[in-house]
Amino acid sequence: MGSSYSILYRLKDYKECLPFEREHPKELRWDDKYKIFMLTQKEKCQGIWMKDGKSGLIAEAIVTWQSDNVLHIDSFTVLPSHRGQGLGYKLVQAVIDWAQEMDYAHLTGEARIGASWHIFANMSAAPVLLYKNWNDTGEDYMSFKIEL
Repeated sequence: MGSSYSILYRLKDYKECLPFEREHPKELRWDDKYKIFMLTQKEKCQGIWMKDGKSGLIAEAIVTWQSDNVLHIDSFTVLPSHRGQGLGYKLVQAVIDWAQEMDYAHLTGEARIGASWHIFANMSAAPVLLYKNWNDTGEDYMSFKIEL
């Protein structure tokens, strides 16, 4: 891993994220049109991506806000080929750092039970609500809140 990756807070061309999105496992893919719509809503949505010099985009966090004090993580993903290297922690820390710089008081989101929830729990996330069989995916997700 080393220092061969960088964090991008905004992409000038949102189409750059679509090949990344297609590498997700099928159950995690977003509808391309919806993602482009979300990312072009600059007033309410922001993307933070991690880029590897060799592979291109390797991780993303899409965040939205509906108030002046709460930032919500809508999507958080590290490509399967880059998991197990601590990149998820680095990406979540980048989101937390950015949220603190922007004076948000809380970070909220939902994480799949397993490695994703483990990352947020280790970053002081408090569980709020367990969703069984989230949207008929067969997966359980935990709603969480982090005080910033």
